[in-house]
Amino acid sequence: MTKTSDKRTLESLENKYHRLLRSLQHPVTKYLVTGIIFAVLIRWICVPNKSVDYKYFLDPWYDFIASHGGFSALKHSFADYTPPYLYWILIATTLLSGLPKILGIKLFAMAVDFLCAFLVYKIVRIKYPEGSKPILAFLAIILSPTVIYNSALWGQCDVIYTTGIVACIYFLSIRKQIPALISFGVGLSFKLQAMFLSPLLLFFFVKRKIKWYYLPIVPLVYVLAILPAWIAGRPMSDLLLVYFNQANKYKELAKNAPNLYQWIPNNFYNIVVPIGLMATVFAILFLAYIVYKSKLKITQDRLIYLSTLSVFFMPYILPKMHERYFYPADILSIIFAFYFPRYAWVAVVIQMASFFSYLGTPVFIQIFSIPLGFTLWFIVRKCDMIHPQLKPDFSINRSTKF
Repeated sequence: MTKTSDKRTLESLENKYHRLLRSLQHPVTKYLVTGIIFAVLIRWICVPNKSVDYKYFLDPWYDFIASHGGFSALKHSFADYTPPYLYWILIATTLLSGLPKILGIKLFAMAVDFLCAFLVYKIVRIKYPEGSKPILAFLAIILSPTVIYNSALWGQCDVIYTTGIVACIYFLSIRKQIPALISFGVGLSFKLQAMFLSPLLLFFFVKRKIKWYYLPIVPLVYVLAILPAWIAGRPMSDLLLVYFNQANKYKELAKNAPNLYQWIPNNFYNIVVPIGLMATVFAILFLAYIVYKSKLKITQDRLIYLSTLSVFFMPYILPKMHERYFYPADILSIIFAFYFPRYAWVAVVIQMASFFSYLGTPVFIQIFSIPLGFTLWFIVRKCDMIHPQLKPDFSINRSTKF
């Protein structure tokens, strides 16, 4: 009996081994493995680069935590980021202290690059249950120039809150309201820019696809995320005002962001900022009203359309934006390109505009703000829930309704 069992086990292992070999011989699997290896290598090469933000913020924060007793350092207001990101630096200074400092700081964001790509894979898989397109979407994310630039070269963490946004969209796609709002809350706990997805959530709310009594989940997640810092001794009032203090730190209409404020002199800062904020709120409410009055259902295709519109629309019309704030649009534009291959050029324009804004050359940033604006207008015009059309140009998945 034992010999028979052992024989079956060996046969099972042998079959699995042969299946693995066959899968590795498949072209798509080869591309996936090669792409992952290349993505890891290029990040490894980029790690030693010390950006300005690393030198003046991340490196000092690391040293402060290391020299002030680790966890107890969280009681001090030494950083303008929310505590959840500082928890990672705490881990880097303690559990990962054997790693080079710069690798320890950058490791979290670089790892989340792959998590974000996996969620993109899942979203594209909904559109294409079979075939290689979801894997190609995964590779497009981990090999995107701005994704590599942001985490591996600059040591920034925009991928973290963006992953919360992408997770929120995925859970909305599979009709899971609570996980969607938890994911949004997690993203918001890392950076206020997660609010770029708020128009989409408002659209879902007015269409009664998100129950109003679930909305407190978002602030609850944030409160839970800052509790360790509060336990360490930092005042709760200080923790709750982190984003308010951030908003008042920089007095620039546009900090290398390729948006419409590139064409307005910074001398008009005090006049333009309140006007820009009010115009943004009005535009969001107006779009929400149009969606509310629309008789069309939010299908999966329309969900991707509205998601891309939200994260693209916000940094383009809001003042005080940095170049990195188009990061969610970079990711969503790739998903958009796979859902609507006819409009893949939208992703190309957004990716190019973001990449050149990272280079920091003012003339290129101004130039690319123009095609970026036309691209945003194109998306608005082609979204039939906002601009009704008799014959929509994009393929609507009418069988998938929310």
